[in-house]
Amino acid sequence: MTATAERLPVAHRRSPRRPAQDRLVGVTQLVRLVLRRDRTRLAIWVGAIVGIVVASEASITGLYDTQAELDQYGALVRDNAALIVQAGPGYGLDDPTTGAVLMNELSIWTIITVAVMSIFMTVRHTRGDEETERAELVRAAPIGRHARLAATLLGVFVANAVIAIGVVLSLLAYDLPTMGSLAFGSALLLAGVLYAGVAAVSAQVASSARSARALAGAVLAASFVVRAVGDVRGGTLSWLSPLGWAQGIRAYADERWWVHALTITATVLLVVGAVTLEARRDFGAGLVPQRPGRASAAPSLRTPLALAVRLQRGALIGWIVGVALISFFYGIVADQAESIIEDNPDMADFFAQLGQASITDAFLATSVLMLALTASGFTIASMLRLRTEEAAQRADFVLATATTRARWVWSHALVAAAGTVILMVVVGASLGAGLALMTGDLGHVPRLVAASAVMVPAMLVLASATLAICGLAPRWSITAWGMLAVAVVIGLLATLLKLPHWLVMVSPFTHVPPIPAAPFELLPLLLLGATAALITAIGLGAYERRDIS
Repeated sequence: MTATAERLPVAHRRSPRRPAQDRLVGVTQLVRLVLRRDRTRLAIWVGAIVGIVVASEASITGLYDTQAELDQYGALVRDNAALIVQAGPGYGLDDPTTGAVLMNELSIWTIITVAVMSIFMTVRHTRGDEETERAELVRAAPIGRHARLAATLLGVFVANAVIAIGVVLSLLAYDLPTMGSLAFGSALLLAGVLYAGVAAVSAQVASSARSARALAGAVLAASFVVRAVGDVRGGTLSWLSPLGWAQGIRAYADERWWVHALTITATVLLVVGAVTLEARRDFGAGLVPQRPGRASAAPSLRTPLALAVRLQRGALIGWIVGVALISFFYGIVADQAESIIEDNPDMADFFAQLGQASITDAFLATSVLMLALTASGFTIASMLRLRTEEAAQRADFVLATATTRARWVWSHALVAAAGTVILMVVVGASLGAGLALMTGDLGHVPRLVAASAVMVPAMLVLASATLAICGLAPRWSITAWGMLAVAVVIGLLATLLKLPHWLVMVSPFTHVPPIPAAPFELLPLLLLGATAALITAIGLGAYERRDIS
């Protein structure tokens, strides 16, 4: 019997390890691999998030340095639906402190940023590695079945812990209360880990990294909408949203530590669900399989442009649904923006000095800018599909035909441009429809469609810059997202952070007239269009000259 066992292949022998240990073999080494591969990305994420928190602290402590100014802020923001949608319920603003004001200005968007980072990082090292076949090389080593997933989640935990520690230290440096600082830092950490769990489940369900990111992003968007509706209606519905839980810790406003139990419980359930699903699916495939294609391509798929449309069709549909829902909701609450100036003549004078037609128009202009910045995520991702196809060597099959490089590049550029136009038309129509529902005036729809459409030239500048980066320095294509981050900071926080004028002018969105709060101007749009065309030519020329790899 012993001799027979010795002659068995090694794979058939029973491992001396316990099954639970076998599934996690090699996890320590894989955590190091995850952090090493993402060291540049994580440095950018950590620096950006902690940097924005520090800059916001400096600005707010300078703007509201007396209790009277804090009380005025609380009176302005408290119980205003338009601002609650964007900032949160305003915990602690009944008796405002510097910490409470900072949380109202900063918390929800910092939490969302951490969630986005966690989603991207989780999908990249799970579904993304399976899609690019890197995971096969890793699994060829002696590692456990769940070691990759465990290492990814541990890596995300470390990344969020570094951000949380940096944020807490920056808050303490400005003499904010210790317990409130720890509450916000822990909320960031747990929210990031929770959405990593969401992404881990999405990676088991979806068959591609793009679909997994879209599914996890849809959960995040739904969380924002549920939180916003709940906060406006008194807060009950907010307890169904993880974003509501993160804000529900009430940092600097009589902290409620028990709220973390909700986040921890949900995270454990998501991780258990991801592990269970991973054990039940085939490696390389999602639970929702991709439909097999036809044996031969239809006539409509025999051009590079048709192929690019087919490749990006699903992503565009997902973006359309997402921005439509968010825009419609913003339109519904826009009718309440006028209440901002009630019993606040100083604020009315401020808007009068800016020459705004009305507070509602100012709110709508800001909403259009925020939605344009959001939709720019599609613009950049769509253009980056060029680099994705190239890195995965799928571009080789296209270029092996009679297709020229120029036609291949232009096919994806046209999809990115057309998709951007479609998204902004949807933004304007949905925003106008929401406002029309509240006011009964359908005239809001065409003017908000026009207000959204004027953002397209600025978004095309980002698309052309992305193309140029992919053409000139393909290894640095990830920096295209840095351009969007800079545009977001300038567009939404320039006044709060007191950024210098020259830096504000860097963003292409600065040059777009803020319709409907300002009159239409054609010249800036023409200049932005010319800039986009010039940069596109540079990127196209770079693709023509360099090797495709």
